Amino acid sequence: MTAADQDVADRPAGQRPGPEPRLELPYLDGLRGVAALVVALYHAYLSTGMRGDAYRDLGELGAVLGYGYLGVPVFIVLSGYVLMLPVVRDPGLRLSGGAVGYLRRRARRILPPYYAALLVSLLLIALVPAMQERSGTQWDTKLPVTPGGIASHLLLLHDLRPDWIGQINGPLWSIAVEWHIYFLMPLVLLPLWRRIPPGVVVAALLAATVLPPALGFARVSHVHPWLVALFACGMLAAQATVRTNWRLRGLRTTTWVLGATGAFCLLLWWQPLHSRPWASETLAGVVVACALVLAGRRAQSGAPPGGAVAFLQTRPVMLLGLASYSIYLLHSPLLALVNLLTVGWGLPTWGQYLLMTFGAVPLALAACAGFYWLVERRFKNTHQRSVTAQPDPHHPPR
Repeated sequence: MTAADQDVADRPAGQRPGPEPRLELPYLDGLRGVAALVVALYHAYLSTGMRGDAYRDLGELGAVLGYGYLGVPVFIVLSGYVLMLPVVRDPGLRLSGGAVGYLRRRARRILPPYYAALLVSLLLIALVPAMQERSGTQWDTKLPVTPGGIASHLLLLHDLRPDWIGQINGPLWSIAVEWHIYFLMPLVLLPLWRRIPPGVVVAALLAATVLPPALGFARVSHVHPWLVALFACGMLAAQATVRTNWRLRGLRTTTWVLGATGAFCLLLWWQPLHSRPWASETLAGVVVACALVLAGRRAQSGAPPGGAVAFLQTRPVMLLGLASYSIYLLHSPLLALVNLLTVGWGLPTWGQYLLMTFGAVPLALAACAGFYWLVERRFKNTHQRSVTAQPDPHHPPR
């Protein structure tokens, strides 16, 4: 959320006439947690030693860990999914409280933790000399910190320029992208949704955002415009989940075939696909959207959860999901700090990688959990606080 972390802040169903009771899908928190952990493991690999060491000496791991950035499209699809669920259950496809109320809820949920994480990142840079100068590590891509970079981060406009987008705290670029998508939902996407078949809307967005970079027109590819289409895929998945009268013949087979074929291609041609995120992110997002429909319909039918869903509903994974937004916001500078402090120890690349993965990642997760309890949880709604108090998938809050 990325990543950003998405919560069902826009589904106070009891405040609207006629909608059905809230649809509880506790595995969504678990999926957020897994996505956040995958991103953190990716950045641990990327931050290992000097810049490029991991890909040079541990290339085999890069074929898998190098796709850690796919956690971002997962967050985006989830965002569209959970924000659309209550809208679909309203006969008029209306947002509770209108566009203003929706944006106010999104701002309260997303912005205070974001600004707190931005402040922590700036304080780390100001207080730790090693984080202020180029060192030949991956952290160099976050420097220098310029007045324009700081101002653009404060205004959530840093995704608009390549020289701003990576400053200070790299993963924050996707928060700006998602923030802009929030405005598109009530102002553009939902008005189109009410007038044009949603499948046509999604197909048009995919074509408009994926074809230009595929054809070599990559002028704005740094903002990953296809994420708008993936957000819409999440919206469509929510509608397909709730509208059980939609017959989706072959969806299960299509999902498995597309997922298996995609995984094979991603592993076989990992080097070219790493440099073509429009392809890998779109593929991952579409597969996740299809899987969300299958899991959501199964949950509504009362069938017991399958293997993957059951895993996502285990207590440790759901607890990880509760802090997933905090993890996404803060893990990157913390991992970079550990690498900067230890890179002079002279460890071989594999030793530095093990230190980062099994030492730095747990430390970063612990620090992010502290940030969650001190900051993020204060900005969750009543439903989310009840989940925090009792993250038990067998007894979801009502």
